[in-house]
Amino acid sequence: MSWQVDDRQRVELSTEYKTEEDIRGAGGQNAPSRAARNNGETQAFNLRHQFQGTHFLNEFSIDYLKSSYEQSVINGSDYGREYVIFRDDVPDDQDDPSTLGFQYNVNNRDSTVFTAGGRADAQFLEQKSTTIRNDLTIPDLEWMGMHTIKMGAKYSMQNYFVQKDFGRNPTFIYDIEGRSEINGSRTVPVAVNLGVAVPPADVDNNVLGLYIQDDWQITDKLEINLGIRWDYEDNAVNNDYRTPDSIRDMLAAIQNLPNYDFPSYFNPSDYVSDGDRKAFKGAFQPRFGFSYDVFGDEQTVIFGGAGRYYDRIGFNFAFDERFKPFQFNKTIYFSNTGGPAGGQETIAWNPAYLTPEGLDPLLAASPGAGEVFLVKNDFEPPRTDQFNIGVRQKFGRWQTALTFAAGHTEGESAWYIANALTETGGRFNGPSPTSVGYSQFRNTIFFQNTDKERDYKAIYLTADKPYNSADRWGFNLAYTYMDATQNGSRDNGYGAFDFDYNTPELSPEYRSSTDERHRIVASGTLGLPADFLLSGIVTLGSGLPYNINDCPSAPSTGPNICWNAGNPEKRAFLPGLNFAYRQIDLRLTKGFDVFGGQRVELIADAINIFNFTNYKSFDTGFNSARYGAGTEVYLPTRSFQVGLRYSF
Repeated sequence: MSWQVDDRQRVELSTEYKTEEDIRGAGGQNAPSRAARNNGETQAFNLRHQFQGTHFLNEFSIDYLKSSYEQSVINGSDYGREYVIFRDDVPDDQDDPSTLGFQYNVNNRDSTVFTAGGRADAQFLEQKSTTIRNDLTIPDLEWMGMHTIKMGAKYSMQNYFVQKDFGRNPTFIYDIEGRSEINGSRTVPVAVNLGVAVPPADVDNNVLGLYIQDDWQITDKLEINLGIRWDYEDNAVNNDYRTPDSIRDMLAAIQNLPNYDFPSYFNPSDYVSDGDRKAFKGAFQPRFGFSYDVFGDEQTVIFGGAGRYYDRIGFNFAFDERFKPFQFNKTIYFSNTGGPAGGQETIAWNPAYLTPEGLDPLLAASPGAGEVFLVKNDFEPPRTDQFNIGVRQKFGRWQTALTFAAGHTEGESAWYIANALTETGGRFNGPSPTSVGYSQFRNTIFFQNTDKERDYKAIYLTADKPYNSADRWGFNLAYTYMDATQNGSRDNGYGAFDFDYNTPELSPEYRSSTDERHRIVASGTLGLPADFLLSGIVTLGSGLPYNINDCPSAPSTGPNICWNAGNPEKRAFLPGLNFAYRQIDLRLTKGFDVFGGQRVELIADAINIFNFTNYKSFDTGFNSARYGAGTEVYLPTRSFQVGLRYSF
């Protein structure tokens, strides 16, 4: 809603509440499965006040956002059950008498016949933020031309709550054959998997942003834009987190081993925190832009700009430092009487073990191991320097533009292995926590490396002829050429692990997964008799790259993979024009004016009307007979829909 306070003030109030069911629609493809329900909701509240002064415009706003995601367990009060046919486990050493005969392995299964009961995992994630923002615009300041000054501030109070109950609903495994070599029973479970309870994270983070910009009209031909922005977060990466003594002592024990030290790229003191990590204060982001009207008639305009931009890393990345060392699943084995059975030490079965509460004492007494994740104390967020220059040219009613753009990103985070044997290799062969007496941790120690880089170069060409009632047609064409490369971790998003190289510096530079070299998007509108409008959009692309496995040109120092070196097969669109991605959509509309200035519009859509098959994944094995063949397609295939739009 909105209302006018007086001639100079305006206040707007809006609220929004959405659940995941609202977004996806009942019965859609994301409907919940039998074993788990994924629920999400977003609540938003926005209050804005605008004041127009004699020589300024001030805009003030308060925003509240609450967003949550919940993966809950259907039948959570019912434990999970897997009924399994086991294989005989092959002994590693046939000469050792203790390994002769059948050796039981809970993971060596011929098949899982059926499952029942509740899902093992549940999680709840919630983010709440209250943001106060004020923007001030002061136009028409005269000094060596005309200036428009814009400045503003943003303060956001954020809270993240993350609870991950992985494996907390027990899953019991039954031997459906009741083999005597295991425990001889179909009703007594042979094992149970159960996760350790980890306290949730409840973290506050305050975000501050300041900016000022000057749009300076020096002459009637030349305008430049000068600005700078500064951002600050007081708790971006667990700033109040204290590294547990067990992790500190384990790192010291490895570092004190004779004839070993951590590789030079990992210094434990840079990652061990006393809860006093300093927030990064250097996120100054200057921006510069210009436009030059060559002849002063808005026909030929040269433009360009450059700027630095800092990004954030998601809280889920730093969360692993808190969560992973203490989160793990344990497997406990059962039999009728307890003691050794099938090569495993077992516990005598008791029906009281059918709940997490009954199992927790056994869980506490049995061994388990978490993973060590270490966040850098003086972490700096990733930054990108961007540049562009171009020209806009009018030809009659046509507006065209040609732009050259480039960007360089540094400081992206990924997880690498700290306890490697050497500077360039031996990632899994260095001393482990277990080797120095810390069996509560797994063998691999992960640390945050921020040396990952990306480079981006592109050319954009656009041509636009707007639709008008006189000639009753309009057309727009956009062509993009892209060259995007990177090093380091191949994983995108919050995972970002690299098991193939010790550091990003040792990784080859390769194409990014989003590097589609050529893309064309053309759209048009045509007026038909009886006031029908026909519009369409054509999308053509050279396709996204894919990895090549068993690659003959892979570096000898790395895995036998050429990252994103494969190109999708191109197929005919028009004679002489072949593309890997092809789609044509059409829309026919007809509007009717009704009483009181109201309007009804009928809409008919034909999506991917020629039913082009566009592949999103491929057979990547270089030696495969089907190498390069598509294995998964993009949606939509050909489909039709009709709609009705009402406006007033």
